[in-house]
Amino acid sequence: MLEMSLSSQEGFQQAADIMTGFFAKFIVWGILTALAYHICGGVRHMLMDFGYLEENLAVGSLSAKVAIGIAVILSILAGVLVW
Repeated sequence: MLEMSLSSQEGFQQAADIMTGFFAKFIVWGILTALAYHICGGVRHMLMDFGYLEENLAVGSLSAKVAIGIAVILSILAGVLVW
């Protein structure tokens, strides 16, 4: 898609037409959702590596729920951005 969009003005228009379809938007939304979840989990694990959020099982469970909640919010925002 990138090569097609950079090849010419017609190629760019073809790529833009492909990206207006539901299936392409759904794939982009899925990739952004996975990226958001991965980033939230990564930040959580970095905090745990620094010694935070390791007091007991309840704190670890709460931090996991917060990370998932933030990922859900970012997923909704990604959906608004894509559509």
